[in-house]
Amino acid sequence: MQLHSSGVQYKLHLCLSVTLELILKILELKLMVVIMIKDWNVMDLVCTCVTTLLLVLICLLLYFISVYPENCGSYHGPHSINCLITIWEEVGCKIKGLRYPGVLTNADANTLKIMNLRNVKANMESVKSAADGGNADQQLNCYGIAIPNTCDSHNGPHSVECLTSIWESKGCLSEGTKAPVKLNTAEKEALALLNLE
Repeated sequence: MQLHSSGVQYKLHLCLSVTLELILKILELKLMVVIMIKDWNVMDLVCTCVTTLLLVLICLLLYFISVYPENCGSYHGPHSINCLITIWEEVGCKIKGLRYPGVLTNADANTLKIMNLRNVKANMESVKSAADGGNADQQLNCYGIAIPNTCDSHNGPHSVECLTSIWESKGCLSEGTKAPVKLNTAEKEALALLNLE
């Protein structure tokens, strides 16, 4: 993540200084009111004010500081292909995926480029979620391969059954010396931790 905004440090310092000063003034007012009125119900009001000020601080921080993914310069776009690729990778999809931003048609890429960052991320997360849920088309879109039914996910660890399905789908025979069922424990564990790529 990168911070993108001119004078971010100055704005943050100013925002924190003003908010701290306001909180101190309210606490000072609270003490004066309690001393003068000796009414603890007023403290409830003051606590509400302090809470409100803290919420204002959060809003100010969100307003003055915009945190975007690497290679993304704005929330609303248009976004660069590098920005879209960063989000794609953060979501967990792979370069080999058919919907990888670097291989999209201009029309498909332009559709993503004009979305706001939240919608871009939601779009890509939905592809990954459907892929992880077993949708073979979305597995191709996200990972570039269809995950065999015997495998739980693209990422390991993988069962011997999963590894055997992959072995056989590549045309290898169960009689082969490196067939998953014939591997020793260390070899199986090492292989099981690999992605399905």
